Amino acid sequence: MAIIRPDQYVELYSELAEMMLEANNGDEILLVTDANGDERYTEAAQDRFNDYCEEVESVLLANNIIKVSDHEYNVLQVAIDHMIEHQVAIDHMIEHHPTECLPDVEWNDICERLEAAKKLKALFS
Repeated sequence: MAIIRPDQYVELYSELAEMMLEANNGDEILLVTDANGDERYTEAAQDRFNDYCEEVESVLLANNIIKVSDHEYNVLQVAIDHMIEHQVAIDHMIEHHPTECLPDVEWNDICERLEAAKKLKALFS
């Protein structure tokens, strides 16, 4: 599963839908310029773009690419930070109290979890 921020999700499906619209355009005019100079899709192009957005969102969902709310995203970031702090604290304890060392299997597990948490933090930064 891929979890992405809401702004990234919208950007992703919009960009893909726009690419689909342009690729399937033919000779149809896609953009019109308003009197004030703003460019926008024609009504027909906007309708097709909206349809493509729905198709792209369906494909993303079918492939477990989901968006989370800003609040959920922040919770994930805090949880990852907490996991890193916890693993670093265990590492620090073992370093300063070697008589209480863990078996190599547990130590390796702690190291792997710390590295995994750091990778996730990099993805969520």
